[in-house]
Amino acid sequence: MNRAPRVLGRDEIDELMARHEAEYDGITAGLMELESHPGRQLLEGGPLTGRTAEQWEAGRRAISLLWGHREAYGAVLDRLRALRGRRGKPLRPELEELSFLLLGQSAELAARDIPIGRRGLTDPATQARRMSLAELVADMAPAWTEVTAVVEAADEVWTRLVPTLDRVDAGIVAAEARIAELGGPDAVPEQAAALDGIRRRLETARTLVAGDPLALTGANERRIGTVDVSAIEADLRQVADSVRHLLIVRGRFDERIRRLAGMLDELGYQEGDTIRRRAHVLGRIGDKRVPEVPLRAATLRDRLASVTMLGGEGDWARVSRELSALENDVQGARDRLAATRAHIDAPLARRDELRGLVQSYRAMAARGGHGEDAALESLYSHAKELLWRAPCELEVAVRVVTRYQEAVIAAHREDRPDDKGEQR
Repeated sequence: MNRAPRVLGRDEIDELMARHEAEYDGITAGLMELESHPGRQLLEGGPLTGRTAEQWEAGRRAISLLWGHREAYGAVLDRLRALRGRRGKPLRPELEELSFLLLGQSAELAARDIPIGRRGLTDPATQARRMSLAELVADMAPAWTEVTAVVEAADEVWTRLVPTLDRVDAGIVAAEARIAELGGPDAVPEQAAALDGIRRRLETARTLVAGDPLALTGANERRIGTVDVSAIEADLRQVADSVRHLLIVRGRFDERIRRLAGMLDELGYQEGDTIRRRAHVLGRIGDKRVPEVPLRAATLRDRLASVTMLGGEGDWARVSRELSALENDVQGARDRLAATRAHIDAPLARRDELRGLVQSYRAMAARGGHGEDAALESLYSHAKELLWRAPCELEVAVRVVTRYQEAVIAAHREDRPDDKGEQR
């Protein structure tokens, strides 16, 4: 039998046994915690690549060593318990054996293969190994440090990056649900294709995070390998906003169609009324600059019918474009018609303004004692004859009224020479 460095007393044996029992329980608890660690489970959960695959292969070997050493440790403890339980006061041979189990190389480990290049022709292919309990624990320490470092590093990367990927994935799922509301990918092919591209980029990032997390220990949530997560999120927001907009277009479609139909009815009425107004003005004003009436209501009604048909077909992307363009064109047609009507009405308003001006200057001439002035009366009569004639030659009338104004003012100044400077 192998001997211990020294023979222990009964109290020392009991104290050491209690210490080793606690140590064994700590080793067991640590290994069980490692077994259930999320990082360990994720590393075992799928194919690994790159740096992570290399380090986890070494980690597996370390775990195998740890469990093997624990088993050898437990076997020694079992022998200690059995031997110490024989009697309260162990005999000398029992004390020697107990001392050997506690202090000597009592732990027997699985035989280790010896590479062929390291052994002679007649040497065994395996080599048995023995350690003391203290040596066993010392041999476990670097293996524990190695494997826990890999597990913690992988778990830190997953804890930091996976929530970002899951958030993007949730956004994709939400966008897919909205696309389904619109009739599926065929109804909105542009948005569906963009979403597929986003999903592929996300899967590239997720594959890297799952397969080689140790390559991402310095990465942040914004960039994972070659994948720009910020760009993915921006593209996803754009798709989601587009789909959300189309849902709003669909929800408000009937309301907008009814509103446009009402606007076009009003536009058609206003076009007819403006045509009549133009004819009225042309009957009273001889001005070739009176503009033609732009007629857009009929063409816009045809476009409204086409958009209504698109809505029935569920082509909401095209409906959105066509409906917005139609609304803009209808408003533009209303604005142009209003501007045209203002131009049409302007000559008539100008004629009425000139009529009032002539009358006010005639009253001014009368107050100044020039009511019987033949020259003034001639100009007044000429202006009145032009302004009250239909059609009125407005440009000619403007020139005559201007001469009449100037003549009245001149006559007024002649009567009041002291006011000439002031009049000027």
